[in-house]
Amino acid sequence: MPASPNLVSRRLVLVLVALLSVGLAPAARGADRPRVLDGREKSIVVVGYSTSYAWPDMLQEMLDEHAGGRRLYHVLNAVVGGAPVAHWIAEPGTREHSRTVAAMTRDFFGPDARLRGDAPEPTVAICQQSLQLTRDDRGPVKTEHDMVGAEMGADALETMALRLRDLGLEQVWIAMHIYKEPVEPEVGNERVALARLLARGHGFIHEGPDLWRVTKDCFPGCFTDDRLHPNELGMKLMAEHWYRALAGDEAREDIIERMHARSYDTDAMMRRYLAWRRGEG
Repeated sequence: MPASPNLVSRRLVLVLVALLSVGLAPAARGADRPRVLDGREKSIVVVGYSTSYAWPDMLQEMLDEHAGGRRLYHVLNAVVGGAPVAHWIAEPGTREHSRTVAAMTRDFFGPDARLRGDAPEPTVAICQQSLQLTRDDRGPVKTEHDMVGAEMGADALETMALRLRDLGLEQVWIAMHIYKEPVEPEVGNERVALARLLARGHGFIHEGPDLWRVTKDCFPGCFTDDRLHPNELGMKLMAEHWYRALAGDEAREDIIERMHARSYDTDAMMRRYLAWRRGEG
């Protein structure tokens, strides 16, 4: 028996909806993103952990070039080694909270901020984060179809973003962990949790670059010998893609090419960063 006209119509609608969700959703997300590099002085705080010791300095160089050589956009690095999202949402009074949110607040927020210098108080956060230690050591999303784990991860990310907003941050950009061979597929599946968070429609939360895909494609060449942390190339790729995310259509290829042409001692950059956070630099 041939399908009824109503059934055919419903099927066509479902097909069109599916095509639109695949083909147009990324463009719509891009169109909804705010301009970060809008010509107004601002500070951008980096929330993350040990994969992010060095690339924020590379990003700072690119943002200075983007602004015509001026320090218009200030990158303030607040990363803490071994501190995924679970530590950034820990309760006040815990060691985890003291190392993360409390330390960031002390160093970069308020009139007596210890390390902010002449930069304005941060209004933008870029989070290079992970859901490891949420639910268990590996993370909550066990397969790409694990919606229970994905919602659990989305809850953790949402809590982090809301707490950052409570500090006065107007925009929170989130990217998930780079490729991590011993903790796959959970680390790669963190992107499913981020997608669930974005579907909740918070206007101040924005999707950062997919650095899991970028670093998986270059593995192991963009990693140190431990195959866990980014090497100089890996750090450059992270800086490049965060610059592209923040600059949008105004990203300049010549700035990116010059950054890649420079040589960086990322171990020395890490040591300088850690000394600076300790108040030694």
